[in-house]
Amino acid sequence: MLSVRQNENRLDLKAIIGKVRRRWRLKIVMRGVAAVAAVGLVAFLFTAFGMDFFRFTGSSVLVFRVIAYVVLAAAAVWFLVIPLAKRVTDEQVALYIEEHEPSLQQTLLSAVELDRTAATADSSAPLTGRLVEQAVQSCRQIDNGTRIEQPSFRRSSGTLAGVVAAGALIGFMNPGFLRNGAPFLLNPFGAGAFENPYAISVTPGDTLLARGADLAIVSSLHNFEAERVELAVKRGDEEWERWQMLPGVEPGMYELFLFDLENPTDYYVEASGVRSSMHHIDVADMPYVQQIDLQYRFPAYSGLSTKLEEDGGDIAALRGTRMTLWIQPTMPVDSGRLMLDGEDPIPLIQDSTGRLRASLVVTTPGYYRVELLAIGNRMVPASPDFTIDVLEDQPPSISFSEPGRDTRVTNIEEVFVEAKVEDDYGIGVFDLIYSVNGAPEDTVHLFAGGRRVRELTAGHTFYLEELDLEPGDLVSYYATVSDKQRNGGQRATTDIFFMEIRPFRRDYREAEQSGGGGGGGGEEMGGSLSVQQRQVVSATFKVLRDRASYSDGEFGDNVTTLGLSQGRIRERVDAIYRRMAERGVVQADSAFQKVIDELPKALAAMTEAEEAFNDQKVEDALPPAQRALQHLQRADAAFREVQVGQGQGGGGGGQSAEAEDLADLFELELDKLRNQYESVQRSQQQAVDDEIDETLQQLRELARRQQQENERMRQRAAQMQQSGQAGGGSAAQRRLAEDAEELARKLERLSREQSLPQLEQTARRLQEAADAMKQAASQRSGSLSEGVNALDELREARRLLDGNRSARLERDIEGAQERARRLAQDQNSIADDVQNLSNDPTRRREQLDRLVERKEQMAEEISALERDLDQMGREARREQPKAASEIEGAANSIRENRLSEKVRYSRGVIQGRSREYASDFEEQIQQNIGELRDRLDS
Repeated sequence: MLSVRQNENRLDLKAIIGKVRRRWRLKIVMRGVAAVAAVGLVAFLFTAFGMDFFRFTGSSVLVFRVIAYVVLAAAAVWFLVIPLAKRVTDEQVALYIEEHEPSLQQTLLSAVELDRTAATADSSAPLTGRLVEQAVQSCRQIDNGTRIEQPSFRRSSGTLAGVVAAGALIGFMNPGFLRNGAPFLLNPFGAGAFENPYAISVTPGDTLLARGADLAIVSSLHNFEAERVELAVKRGDEEWERWQMLPGVEPGMYELFLFDLENPTDYYVEASGVRSSMHHIDVADMPYVQQIDLQYRFPAYSGLSTKLEEDGGDIAALRGTRMTLWIQPTMPVDSGRLMLDGEDPIPLIQDSTGRLRASLVVTTPGYYRVELLAIGNRMVPASPDFTIDVLEDQPPSISFSEPGRDTRVTNIEEVFVEAKVEDDYGIGVFDLIYSVNGAPEDTVHLFAGGRRVRELTAGHTFYLEELDLEPGDLVSYYATVSDKQRNGGQRATTDIFFMEIRPFRRDYREAEQSGGGGGGGGEEMGGSLSVQQRQVVSATFKVLRDRASYSDGEFGDNVTTLGLSQGRIRERVDAIYRRMAERGVVQADSAFQKVIDELPKALAAMTEAEEAFNDQKVEDALPPAQRALQHLQRADAAFREVQVGQGQGGGGGGQSAEAEDLADLFELELDKLRNQYESVQRSQQQAVDDEIDETLQQLRELARRQQQENERMRQRAAQMQQSGQAGGGSAAQRRLAEDAEELARKLERLSREQSLPQLEQTARRLQEAADAMKQAASQRSGSLSEGVNALDELREARRLLDGNRSARLERDIEGAQERARRLAQDQNSIADDVQNLSNDPTRRREQLDRLVERKEQMAEEISALERDLDQMGREARREQPKAASEIEGAANSIRENRLSEKVRYSRGVIQGRSREYASDFEEQIQQNIGELRDRLDS
């Protein structure tokens, strides 16, 4: 029984020793793997960087591959193979355990030695058995020695995890040298391991050309950049020549022309130590184009004389230009043809000198090339593809210089209007068209199109006394011009402008300042119903004028918008009319009879216009919209007469007081509409200003790119002069022309939509710049001069657009000044009304309600003015710092005086305090608004 237990203990002891030995070997593996991984990562990074540094030449790839794998193998042998190859005895394991677990007190080592001795002596002494049993029990108390390796396992695992994390981070960053070197190290026998990632591709590579032909060499750099890219050329038995290639259209692309190739030629491209493959050009005696002379016969309306361009190729001509091409081949040929995009070939006709001739009319942009009859009775390409650019005849431009805006005049004045017209090839017919109160139009011929004139300013004087007009009547006018093309040519039309007839007396200011009547006033119901109706008439005129530029969907949307706008104005007029009728305005004051008579007529005309808009009949909507405007302006004039009468007449009893209250109601309603209208207008104007600023930034970038292109053409011209050859245009220049045309279209749209003639002038300059760019791209000689012309046009366009920004600041300042003056007038009127509050409780309550409502509108207007001044100051700070400082000072005065808060607080003062206290408070607000007005006026 005792012998069996001793045998079990001996087996347990051997199992413990074996388990510790295996965990010790596992520790060595873990530590070795971590070390090999760290060494491998460093070797991988070092060798990848080395291959990249030496541009992945064959020898460098081989050397660094060997280094990487030798270092990795050495690390594996040093940290894994050698440690694991050592033989470890049971006594060494026991000693190892004793060293890490002192609590065993050499029991385990003694047991292992005695057990081995007993086994050799074939003895089972009781002392040995008890010692083995004690050792086994002690090992079980220390978890059979398994906890010895736990700290080492944790360190090795942490090291390995750190190496893996570092490798993952480097891989995520993916530096260029690592990305390019990885295939060479990780997959040494894969397809990518034998291809240099730093490569130069060359087009066309090996090729066959006709003797004397030209060839464009285009190279692209892959995965690297270089300051200098060179083309090495060897013609026949001559020495190698090296030429610097010029940057192409795309980044990393370079190009150079080889002219007049007479002998077989070898070439390659080299940059930053990287060399492309060697390529060979074979030449054969095939026909090829030696020279093309271009004759331009421009359309008759342009007035341009015939032009001959020798040694040309690309075509940039006005639409309708008849081109004659004289083609000189390198050898006699019997026939040939001109190949055009998407059109039938044009046969070439031979003359007595051996030159070939063809004619075509420039109608659409595209490409052409020459094919000649070669040996074997077959047509072969004999030229590169040449570009055909179509230059469009721009429509004439026209704008009013005097007065250039809507005006208010009396019916006995003489009004002079002046317009300026301009066309690139000549003005045709120039007319001034006007209408009185929407009646059939009359035409005044300002220029009949006789002599050829490209710029013209002409005017006409309206003798209003001869037109039998009364206050509130309307004279609308616009100008139109056509160029000298056949069949009427292209036409341009100004916006429509209005002359409103005002009463002969000009004492409205006196009415405004004498109490009664609210605070909008002025010589015009600013932003009120008549102004909004005028906007509808103007927008309708624009939609009709620009119908050709809209798609059917856009046209329908615009007409629908006009119908909705007309409907909103009609509803507001109807509400005012019903409110006045319900309050018995005429019974209270017969002076309102004219207003009451005109509003129903305006409503009827608006309804007719609205129905026409809903039926998409814009032509039928314009006359009733104009009649509605006439009736609204007559009502406006009549209302101003009422104000004048009240201002001159003073008090006047109960009926007069009631009429004044009704006038206040009417004016208050108009002020609400004005504030809503101006808020929307400011929001829309800000959107337009932002779009113009964005266009200005794009224009600056375009000018910078054109300057770079001019420098590139200058370098190429110098290089071609050294080689005795002619320069040429580029695709980059055509791309610049496309961008310039896109900006021109954008500005032309903004000019049309926002009635801004200065934007039309800028768009015209941009189109002229685009035409110069196309001509620069088409010429084999003199392209630099056209590029300089294009840059000059871009700079002029930028100057015009910068001028628009300055004018915009002046416009915004004038608008702020007008708003401040109107606030001062409103506050003066309110202060007077506070002093003149009625003693009758009912009427006093109505007056207080209206004052409170006007105060709320004033507070909102002051807050909006503060925000607008802050924005104006920020926008002007860079270009006009002095003006910006003054504007910001005006905004700060609003904040420092707490003007908006005071106005809102004054509502409670008016309602709850004595008349004297309220008057003093209103006087304080008057002073603050006066300070703001003075700052803006200064």
